[in-house]
Amino acid sequence: MLPWRLELAEVAALETALVALIVGGCTLFSVWRLMSRRAHLKLLEWLTAVPGIGSSALLGNLRRRTLAGLSGGCGGCAHATQQINASFPPANRRSAAPRR
Repeated sequence: MLPWRLELAEVAALETALVALIVGGCTLFSVWRLMSRRAHLKLLEWLTAVPGIGSSALLGNLRRRTLAGLSGGCGGCAHATQQINASFPPANRRSAAPRR
């Protein structure tokens, strides 16, 4: 009966570690999404100084995407990546009033 309890304890420890890993990953993702683009660049510059991960392809891709997002603007100038047409409302925004 003792080995069975040890296996159960090991499964519980693995489950706890897996849940902690998932929650930590979700937290990092949420923090990244809520940060400003400038904060993204500062964090990426700091991470490039860390040995081992500073030259990774992932950091290069994140930096390239962040810079592309910064250069896009809001659509009000010629440098915008997406043109905004003010005469048509976005398709994903509908009135809250009931349909007739």
